[in-house]
Amino acid sequence: MAELALADELFHMAHDEYSGKVRISGDMLGCGLAAAALGELLLAGTLTVTDGKLAGWTAGQTGDPVNDQVVVQLQRVGAGHALHHWIAHLRADIVELVAYRMTARGLIRRETSRTFTGRTQTRYPAADAMAATRPAVRLGFLLGRPTDFDPHSTLLAALATAVGLDIVAPSLSAAQVRDRLTQLQRALPPGHRDLAKSLDTAVAAVALQSHA
Repeated sequence: MAELALADELFHMAHDEYSGKVRISGDMLGCGLAAAALGELLLAGTLTVTDGKLAGWTAGQTGDPVNDQVVVQLQRVGAGHALHHWIAHLRADIVELVAYRMTARGLIRRETSRTFTGRTQTRYPAADAMAATRPAVRLGFLLGRPTDFDPHSTLLAALATAVGLDIVAPSLSAAQVRDRLTQLQRALPPGHRDLAKSLDTAVAAVALQSHA
């Protein structure tokens, strides 16, 4: 069972636990964390999704910087919009918000440095490297025992896959891992499946923009 919020686990998976360097592009990370932030409310039962659209919510502000920002945006924009538009809307600021939450909880450190071109580079090494690997290790273990997957872990696996993060299962070949992940995504509850598909759409749109 997960110990951390969905976006925090995805953040750990997307960063090297020692150097703090991101393993995927910043655009992919933003999309994935935006979907994960929405996923936290879905898992809590305070967000309603119908046919790929955000249909309504009962979530309120709780003092959590990530969830509260989503709630503020929900109140500002309103329901009825496609989830992939929500992911695109939230992704610009979500990385900083998740990093802030995780730093405040003592999960990561924020380190900045200058590159030789004068740009500022930010890294997020884990405070506990072993703890930071637990989400990926848990998913790899569960892929060998798919009947033990819980909703949180299933959604995490779908979101991680959508942004290009590899999940390694020691007992399975790469082809078997792909098959298991496909089966798990098909078994997602409708709202969770809509979120995973919407992340695929958002990721594809970002990829097209980067090649335009």
